[in-house]
Amino acid sequence: MRGLVGAFRTLTLLPVPGPESRPGASGVVWFPLVGAVLGIAGWTLAAGLLRPGTSAREPLGFLLVGALVVVLWAWLTRGLHLDGLADLADGLGGGWTRERVLEIMKDSHVGSFGVLALAGTMILKSAAAGALCASGGLLWVGVAPILGRWAMVAQACLHPYARPGGGTAADLVRQAGPAHLLKASALTLVLSAGMILPGTWPRLAGVLGGAILVTALTGLMARRRIGGVTGDVLGATCELAETSALVAAALL
Repeated sequence: MRGLVGAFRTLTLLPVPGPESRPGASGVVWFPLVGAVLGIAGWTLAAGLLRPGTSAREPLGFLLVGALVVVLWAWLTRGLHLDGLADLADGLGGGWTRERVLEIMKDSHVGSFGVLALAGTMILKSAAAGALCASGGLLWVGVAPILGRWAMVAQACLHPYARPGGGTAADLVRQAGPAHLLKASALTLVLSAGMILPGTWPRLAGVLGGAILVTALTGLMARRRIGGVTGDVLGATCELAETSALVAAALL
């Protein structure tokens, strides 16, 4: 249970009772469950705003509801993963050597590449979530955060830690292995399948494929440029996989 508590306390601001603990490798298995809770929160907000008879059930209303869901996720996660996305974008965009990329990623300031990455991601997520609300695919709003948290597990389990010293995610990455990824993947499939309608399995395959592809490309790029992953890479991967899942679900 310490891993479960640590996962929620690390990835969200939700007041989870239990002893103080860091997630470590035992916590990564529960990351998809954290995503499921975030997905249910987003679905609940959207379903409440889109109840029959409300003015939100208009073209612009759907887009507004989608944006509110995305803002809710950012608030519940303290913007942690968005910060990682901005840092990674700044590092890859402004650094030409491994050392320089890592140095830029560690800087707390957000540069132009980070701003562009944040703006593009928030716009895409809001538009895709709004399109799903309008098309009756609201359940996919619950699935996307699950895949985003699974993507973090995949990066931590498949790649080495990039910084020579310590870091916020150093212990997690160095302790995680294939067994943790296998358990997290099984949990991801169960949770995702439980949130969608029985006849939408082909669509789920496409959404999963998009999230896996984005995760793989991000991991390979990070390994080539900085020799592995960091906490920022994990956060960025979460945002990119979540975005790809929403966009794929809206387009398929």
